[in-house]
Amino acid sequence: MRNAIGVDIGGGSIRASLFAESGKELDSTLSPTPEHLDNESFLKILKETICPLTKDAMGIGVGSPGPLDNERGIMIASANMQGLKNLPIKDELKKEFSLPVWYENDANCAALGEAYFGFYKDTKSQLIITLGTGVGGGFVDRGILYSGYLGNGIEIGHTTSVIGGALCGCGVHGCVESYFSTRGFLGRYAEKANKDLDNAETFFQLVKEKDPIATEILSFGTLALAHAIRNAVHLLNPEVVVFVGGITKSYDLFGKNLESEIRSTIFPVLNDMLKIGVGGSLSGALGAASLVFSKEKL
Repeated sequence: MRNAIGVDIGGGSIRASLFAESGKELDSTLSPTPEHLDNESFLKILKETICPLTKDAMGIGVGSPGPLDNERGIMIASANMQGLKNLPIKDELKKEFSLPVWYENDANCAALGEAYFGFYKDTKSQLIITLGTGVGGGFVDRGILYSGYLGNGIEIGHTTSVIGGALCGCGVHGCVESYFSTRGFLGRYAEKANKDLDNAETFFQLVKEKDPIATEILSFGTLALAHAIRNAVHLLNPEVVVFVGGITKSYDLFGKNLESEIRSTIFPVLNDMLKIGVGGSLSGALGAASLVFSKEKL
């Protein structure tokens, strides 16, 4: 039996899926997360979501927003789930289900899933950028995930793009995430237009309609993201940069400019080798299950 459970913990829901080693989804469960969170109630929902899948699984992989401690398996805190603190995910799940458990930042899970199952799985090293509510990053080299000390590495969304710039959800001013993410786009639009937008789809529709404020925000955000990626490319020298996440549905509105800015600013010798593209529509749960498959192969 080579099946693994992948658990994707998000601000609004918990999804658990059972996958074969080929990446095929065999079964899935979904639970909404309550608005008012505390550790005890959240762990109860988490266990109930996973329980129906455990009979045919060899292990559990869990991905969530950070910061976290992947060695002890603890979610230290979360900007989007503020009622949770020092949540002992790994120990609680091991105790409940008597299965090995691995726990990583959700962007790291996305990176590993892309490396094992995505369009660029045949490349040797992948820098994966997740574009959604925020901006995340992950780096996989020859099938091995680089997670940093205690699992908080490659937080590209929280590198600085504008010194003294807009306030980020992490509490610091000027992060890339403040300019290129759903949260960033909506926040900048509210500032400039004095109007609240419902979601990223509404923002990108305004871009399509050539709304000058939305167009300006996307243009600057694209520039900020491009230079964050330039810095990461010079630090890590990946074979490919892969973009994933909900915002990539609108890649046609910014992708050409993003790639052009990256390629025009990195070292020519790197440019000759670097691939850039959009990844597959892999679920966060598959990325989490990849933790199990990768550990089994080491």
